[in-house]
Amino acid sequence: MSQLVYRHTLAAMGSTVEIVLVGGCAAEAGEAFALAERLAAEWERTFSRFRPDSELSHLNRRSGEAVAVSDLLYSATEMALHAAFRTGGLFDPTVLPSLTALGYDRTFEAISERGDLPSGLSAAPGVSGVMLDPERRTVRLPAGVQLDLGGLAKGLYADVLAGTLAGWDGGVVSAGGDLRVWGISPDRDRWSIGIEDPDEPTRNVATVLVTTCGVATSGTNRRTWLRGGRPVHHLIDPRTGWPVESRFRSVTSIAPTATRAEIASLALIVGGPTAAEAEAVRSLFTLALAVGCEGEIVAYRGSATVGGNGYR
Repeated sequence: MSQLVYRHTLAAMGSTVEIVLVGGCAAEAGEAFALAERLAAEWERTFSRFRPDSELSHLNRRSGEAVAVSDLLYSATEMALHAAFRTGGLFDPTVLPSLTALGYDRTFEAISERGDLPSGLSAAPGVSGVMLDPERRTVRLPAGVQLDLGGLAKGLYADVLAGTLAGWDGGVVSAGGDLRVWGISPDRDRWSIGIEDPDEPTRNVATVLVTTCGVATSGTNRRTWLRGGRPVHHLIDPRTGWPVESRFRSVTSIAPTATRAEIASLALIVGGPTAAEAEAVRSLFTLALAVGCEGEIVAYRGSATVGGNGYR
């Protein structure tokens, strides 16, 4: 017999947040969805780079100074620094100047497709000069360095919200495609996650069967626009400052958390196959499925442990 299922959708963080809960009752679902709305508002106030009043915007404006920040922003920044070091810089939160120069200086819906390509993009400055003070809870960015924590923040939202809802029989929290799933699906089986064809998003090229884990996809086919008549996208190669040119169109990673899946998928699409050979990256995920430019699917095995998962 199928379980009761409750669904909720909201717009937040420049994306769509979708929540599915299995079991429980309508009143409990209402409370859970209200919590999701409150957390989304907190994430917007903390991480939005499009709101001048957000905490991240305040930090970026004060680069060169030690700035006291909330526990949430401090933890996310610390997580981003660790991710940059673990991936050898393939994941890098300091690519914001490139995104801004390419026109992604406003919400995606408001991007203008007019304007020339910038002439002088350069490699991201990297995180080595970012200083954290755990006692004072301050972050000091080197002068001129700014952070973009958007993808990581979505994964973190999915992880935090799913953690508070773990008492449900099963559920999914999807924040712009960064998923945290747990427990049983409505038909009491594993959750089925489709891997879309980058050239035909309505068609899946594979199906991932998962239980409790995080799933995230990074793709060059999403968030694209024109600049100087040339298609560009939002995945920046920190080694060049330009949109990444990868042998992969998309990479989907399965990991213990949505945050780790987000970091792994981005590092793999930026680094290509060489990234999969690095133990530091492999330790982040369990399985990664890369869709190549010719439609081929390449599977990479990581060393992180997540039970009961497979693909077909």
